[in-house]
This record gives sequence, C-alpha cells and structure tokens, in this order.
Amino acid sequence: MAAVSRSLLFGILALSAVGVKGAFNAPPGVEIWCGKSYQPENASFNPGGWLDAPATSPSPLLNVKLYSRMNIYTADDQSGSFIVDASISNIHGNSYYNTSDSVQWNGNVSSGPFTTLYIDITDADTGSPLVSGANVTVNSTGNEFQFSLANFTARTTPYNIVLEGASEDGNQTYTATAQLYKLPSRTDGGSVTKIDHLYGGLIVQNYLTNSTSWSPLFPYSYYVSWDWLSTNLSNLDALKSDGYNIVHIVPGGSTAGEYAFNITLLNEFLDRMDALDLWLMYDMRWTYQNQSAVAEQVNRIKTRKSLLLWYTGDEPDGNGDPLNATSITYSQIKSLDPYHPVSLCLNCYNFHYQEYTAGTDIVMEDVYPVAVNLSYSTVYGTVCNTTYGCCGCDDCFLDSPFRDISDRLDRLALYDTWLDTSPPKSYWGVPQGFGASQFWTRYPTPAEEAVMDLLRVNHGAKALVAWDFPTQPDLVTVTSQIAQVLTSDEVTAFLLGAKPLAAPVSAGNGTLDNADAAVWVKGGQMLVSVVSLDYEDVPGSISVDVPGNPSTGSNTVLWGNGWTVSNGALVKNGLSGLEVDLFVLDVN
Repeated sequence: MAAVSRSLLFGILALSAVGVKGAFNAPPGVEIWCGKSYQPENASFNPGGWLDAPATSPSPLLNVKLYSRMNIYTADDQSGSFIVDASISNIHGNSYYNTSDSVQWNGNVSSGPFTTLYIDITDADTGSPLVSGANVTVNSTGNEFQFSLANFTARTTPYNIVLEGASEDGNQTYTATAQLYKLPSRTDGGSVTKIDHLYGGLIVQNYLTNSTSWSPLFPYSYYVSWDWLSTNLSNLDALKSDGYNIVHIVPGGSTAGEYAFNITLLNEFLDRMDALDLWLMYDMRWTYQNQSAVAEQVNRIKTRKSLLLWYTGDEPDGNGDPLNATSITYSQIKSLDPYHPVSLCLNCYNFHYQEYTAGTDIVMEDVYPVAVNLSYSTVYGTVCNTTYGCCGCDDCFLDSPFRDISDRLDRLALYDTWLDTSPPKSYWGVPQGFGASQFWTRYPTPAEEAVMDLLRVNHGAKALVAWDFPTQPDLVTVTSQIAQVLTSDEVTAFLLGAKPLAAPVSAGNGTLDNADAAVWVKGGQMLVSVVSLDYEDVPGSISVDVPGNPSTGSNTVLWGNGWTVSNGALVKNGLSGLEVDLFVLDVN
C-alpha cells in the first residue's frame, strides 16, 4: 500500500485516515484500499472493478489498427508516419478467412491463402490520399508508412484519418481510424515531448543547445521529496551529478485544492533545472481533482524548458478516486498544454483499470516486493487475499517476489490487449527504493535494486522512477551507476528503438524459471539483459537462447559479466544469486 507509505514518510496523512469510506462496493463506514476492506473489524466483500478477458471468437479475426507513430507533430515537422497493425486475434477485429482469389496471367482465377492486406490511408475529412497502394503482411504489427505533413495546417484540434484495407480479391474488407495532431510550433520558449507509439519511449530536443533534432530519452531517477530538495538549491546539482536525468518533485500538502509549493521558491529551483538540463516530472497528486488548481499550475509551468510531462493521480485506484477523475483532468491538461504527455501511477493488481487509465498516456506501476509479508498484514493484523486486506503489495502472491514485478508489467500490457487500446499506452516502473517502515522491514540491498530495475526493463518499462529520495547511500551508489548505463546514448538506442524479445534461460537440460532474459536487436547488434531472481547461486552450465545468429566475438559488457557464444546460444558456467548482466554483441 505504497500511498500509505508515501503519506507517512512525508508526514502528510495519518495512517488511520487513509482510505475511502462508503465508496464503490464498500459498506458504509468501511475503509478500503484497491476496493478491499483492510481493518480487522470489517468483513471481506467482493470489491468489484475486476477486468476480465473478453469472450473469444470461435473463428479467427483480423484486427486492423492505425495510429500515428508520434502522438503529436508540430509545424516544424515536414513528414510523419503511420503505424499499421494487422494481427490475427480471437477477441478483436473482423472476420478473417485464410483464402483469397487472384487472376492469373491467362485469365484463370485461382485461390490461395490470404496473406497480404492491401491498404490506402486518407484524410477522412477531405479524401486526400496520404498512403496509396501499400500492403502489409497478415498477422504482422508495427508496419510503418511515411507521409507528408505539408497539406495539414497546424492547429490544436486533430485530423481524422481512415485506413481502408482489403484482400487481393476484394471480398474481405477492413477499416481503421486514427487521429493525427499537427500542432503550431512553440513560440513561448517551452519544450515539446513526443511519445513514440511504435516503441513506447519519449522523444525530446536538447533545449540547452536549441537543437532542432529529436532524440530518445530514457528517464531514470527518483520521486524526490520537496521537503528535502527545497532545503538547498545545490541538491539539484547533486542529483544531476549522480546521473539522474529527471526530477519528480513530490509536493507537500494533502488535500485537493491545497497548493503544494512555495511558488517563489519553486521557481528558483525550476530555473536551476532549466540551467542544468534536468527534466521535470510535475506532480499534481493533491490538486489534480481541483480544476482551478490544475489550470493555475499548468498555465504557470507549461512554458518551462525543462518540463517533460505531467503526473496526476498517485495510486488513484488504491485511494478509490472517482472513476472519471483522471479522464476529466487529462482532457483539461490537454486543452491547456497539448505539447506534453500525462502520466499516473496505479497500485492495484486489477481494480477499474480501464476507467483510471482512460486519463493517461503513460501507466506506471509500483510493485514493492522486498522485505514484506505478502499474505499477512503486519500493520493491520489481517490476512491478505484477492478480496481482503492490505499488505503493501496488492495481490502479490507469486513464488518469487521479483516475479510480481514482471507479472504486473505483463498484465498491464495484457489489459490493454483485452481493451484493444489504440494508440498503445506506454509503461513505466517505480522500483522500491525505501524500507524500514510500515509493511517493509528493511531497505532493498543494492543487488535487489539492480534486479528490480533490469527486470522492469526486460518487460517493457520505458522509464524508471524509484520511490523515493533521499534514500540509503548504498542505493544512491548503485542507482547512480545504473542511471549512467541506461541513459547512455548506446543503451537508450536499443531500449527505445527496438522491442524487447523474451529469451529463455536454461540450466542443464531444463528451463531456469528463476531467471529472466531479454534481447533488443538493432543495427547489426544485440543488447542482452540477464537477471537472476534467485538469492542462491545456480551451478553448472547456463544458457540463453537468443534470436538470430550472435557473433562469437567479444561482448561489450555494460553491467555484470559477459557471456560466451556457443552454437548460437549464450553460455556461461554458473549464475550467481541476484546476478544482473547487461552486454552488447554483434549479430552476423
């Protein structure tokens, strides 16, 4: 129950005050977290809000989707690109029959498999062609088509785009729609942050050099206490020196409508962030449901060079915020500042996911599995299960505590698959950087911190912002080292320029379940990440089955140890407890 821990750590709320009374399915007077009662005097009940898998089709469907690669373009952009997905599905799409007729050179008609979808993309309002006579392979995703932006006038309202597709014989037809944003160029000195919908990362410009080129950014940092940060302007310089590239300032205050900062002092710190090339993640957790407060803050901050993105709901699912609260604020922010994405953090395993994430571009998770009892609440003296209790990590019951992290990220993606979300959401991770309070008996060790970080990266996290700073010196040391690796141009190019592919890990003749590996292939090279989730050493021969044909040459080791290439696989002798290896090798 991270929101409880956050509140206590900063003296914001008393533990007994946390919870929502009479909300959702809860009986009157019952406090809830993730929809569940957790006080010993209250009984269990069905919290509701559970997202179930949709019904499946008895026959295959072709799910055709269209979206712009970047969430926004500006008047400075000469061209853009569309992404077309044409996946076979059993839950979304239109009927698909794997046969299509074609006319041969001699006039005879023959039937063959339906493997190519022919497409045209047009401006739905004017009928102007944007992509003509193109095609994609059936059951493929991520197909990219460039188009000119010259005929689109810059404006804040979107253009409606339509794709029309058909089999070769024209007997099977498909339609998909999308919205295209081409915004006016900024003239107020403020920054622009784009979301790359193909790979999920953020794209920015270097405002210190007034660069006009776009580069991927892998945010890595902490939620930083304003109470600590505001004591000395040099604290920002220390964070920059440690290798962190953004600062998520945690505001004071505790009630909606309460302003959380001394504005004069905050401006001094934001001026310093502008000068340091430190990106700002602006947090409105206490005020995001107050439209007047949101308008005041957005209008005051939106022209900052260092503004990267907005943050609204802090665990709205756990707190039981109104189901439409995040969507209302999302629309308001976008009307005031369409140039920056919006984020929020969910704490629950599965509680009104669709409603809360309707109000965000970026979904964050904060699974905190280290040094915590996942089945019995040491704070409230109750059991924890799917309908009752709060143990600090909602529905975290997997055999390996670290697996709850990867499972949560995988489930976020699964939920959006069930919902057929388009364009896709981006997912960020909030590693545990705290302990020795409430449910958690100690801080994570540096080794555990590295495991939690790289495991999230393996499962698609496009940024890591740990809770919280200041933290223990040994965690500052290890996260500073990780920051310098993950935010480097070399590694960021892989993480935000290719999709992670799961790579099976084996020990001897069997699968090593307590290890996790992923690879990113780009430009004739492969980034490999191997993470041991076991506290004990694993002896013997360890192998990782990777795609393609890795070179037998030397590895460029970025973290931990290198591996040897043998018969197309990566091998080494033994795997240490909580070992984390990150390296680059060539692909033949």
